[in-house]
Amino acid sequence: MSTEFVDGSLEADAWNVGAKVAGPVADDVDRRGRFPAEAVAAMREARLLSAMVPVALGGRGARLPEVSGAVRALAAHCASSALVFAMHQIEVAYLARHGHTDALAGMLEQVASKQLLLANANSEVGSGGDVGRSACAIEVSGDRFSLCKDALAVSFGAYADAVLTTARRHPDAAPDDQIMVVCPREGLHLEPLSEWDAMGLRGTCSNGFRLRAEGDTALIFPEPFSAIASRTGTPVTQVLLGSVWVGLAEAAAARAHAAVRAQARKHPGTRPVSALRLAELTTLLQQARAVVGAVARRYEELKDSDEVEGLGFGLELRNVKVAASSLALEVGNRALAICGIAGYLRSSPYSLDRIIRDLHGGTVMVSNDRLNEASAELLLVQKHI
Repeated sequence: MSTEFVDGSLEADAWNVGAKVAGPVADDVDRRGRFPAEAVAAMREARLLSAMVPVALGGRGARLPEVSGAVRALAAHCASSALVFAMHQIEVAYLARHGHTDALAGMLEQVASKQLLLANANSEVGSGGDVGRSACAIEVSGDRFSLCKDALAVSFGAYADAVLTTARRHPDAAPDDQIMVVCPREGLHLEPLSEWDAMGLRGTCSNGFRLRAEGDTALIFPEPFSAIASRTGTPVTQVLLGSVWVGLAEAAAARAHAAVRAQARKHPGTRPVSALRLAELTTLLQQARAVVGAVARRYEELKDSDEVEGLGFGLELRNVKVAASSLALEVGNRALAICGIAGYLRSSPYSLDRIIRDLHGGTVMVSNDRLNEASAELLLVQKHI
């Protein structure tokens, strides 16, 4: 394990990677819309990619609150790097909790020993973003599988060592009768369908691809994808993506704080008007931190019980996404008001340009309106809030 980045705790190690590598290249990653290769290399050196791999298989055995802290630490320096790390950890969580075959356990061991990077290709062209339904189907011949899928986005897929994807269980299966399968790089072909030239989060390289894959049927998860998603996928995704938005909000708040302190030093003995605005901003930041942290801890309490799939916890998960992304964006906007023109200028040390563009991604990566509509339907039948 690299001594350059390792300080002890997962969050501290992630902060070192962010401060020493991801942060210094973040503007170049954003400007060129390129993969944050240096940051991922540093994550490998610090063995961050195996954070959620059990200790017995060579990983850190980190729990979700710890990983959430590491995501926040990276996002404070580079949101694209943090998202690559977060999305990778979601795939690791699938393997760690549902990889009940020797081949899947072997893949998890390789994540630890080789620091493999895992990507995801669940969304499909024409599905409207509904990952619970597939048009493509897996085909099995003997002990080999094959599939072809037009994926709406495969974030950093061109740089991943393996891609986890969903498909119908067989060609005659219903759209929601899905399985998940690991597609190693050696049996994977990605044909570009669309480019990722986005307003923010540009380094995630979330291009669309026609995914063609073949491999060993032992790499098919034994559980239905619906169970994997409800017990692990949705909770881990909402917490870790929420952690990205909170980390960005912390970065915005830090720049506003620095700007206010600089104003105060210019006029000793007086309190800048912006200091009151900063105090108001911190209440929103605390709320954002609290809502993500609470749901991360709640998941650890529930993950081995049926309650993790209950309607009540489902409401909490939708709420954490909506709250974290909305609060974080409000923190960013208020930080810009505090910094003023210094926050608006890209050349300023208080610039909030990249941070605010990235923050807007939080509200559109699964629309907050769609989640609120689902919650509204649920609340009509819930007896208690």
